[in-house]
Amino acid sequence: MSYAIEFQKEFNFSITCLHAYNKNRPKRRVEKFKTHFPFEFKLELIAGDLFSGFESYEARNKIDLIIMGTKGAQGIKKLFKGSNTSNLMLQTNTPILIIPEDTHYESLNKILWASDFKPLINPNSLDLLKKIALSTDSSIRIAHVKTSNKKTNPHTKTEKRWEDKYFGREIRHSFKKIRKSSVSKGIKFYLDHKDDNNLLVLIRREHGFMDKLFRKNHSEEFARSPTLPVMIIHE
Repeated sequence: MSYAIEFQKEFNFSITCLHAYNKNRPKRRVEKFKTHFPFEFKLELIAGDLFSGFESYEARNKIDLIIMGTKGAQGIKKLFKGSNTSNLMLQTNTPILIIPEDTHYESLNKILWASDFKPLINPNSLDLLKKIALSTDSSIRIAHVKTSNKKTNPHTKTEKRWEDKYFGREIRHSFKKIRKSSVSKGIKFYLDHKDDNNLLVLIRREHGFMDKLFRKNHSEEFARSPTLPVMIIHE
């Protein structure tokens, strides 16, 4: 919530805090929460299941971004395996910003977009990333992870030209090609190599590399990456 409030100051949006509860209405926790965060926001309490409650709320309201937190040292690992965030990720097409526990807000300056070398079917899915970069004057690092030893596909050069055209001169951007046995290892390698990123952006598409992160071995690889905010954008 602290991160969401600081993030809001840069982009000027309204915050609704959605809380699901199973038994009794959490009056004391609500009072403590509002006292701890003396910031103007709307609080929605949902009796019952978070996912059905969110589905109902999303159907009635326009949502631009979902912000969720991960708890504990294995927060990022759990993100991709059986967590509330991973379940919600499969339920909605709204972009999700995941904040690891104990993450302190830093103004965005360098954004890492991890790509799997495959062209985007829907280029408009990057519009949010472009808006964020323009609003914060951030540079975008595009990390292309190549997982095979085959010769470069012609689509690769086409996509690079398209990315140059899409971001143009408005947004500072650079390309880095990484060869690793898996995309998650490639992401970890780059994050270890460049530890000054403020945000990691992943594009989720059907049968894409993000689905592989749900498998145990890949999620464990990704868990050892430095903890930083992760934005999931649906293609």
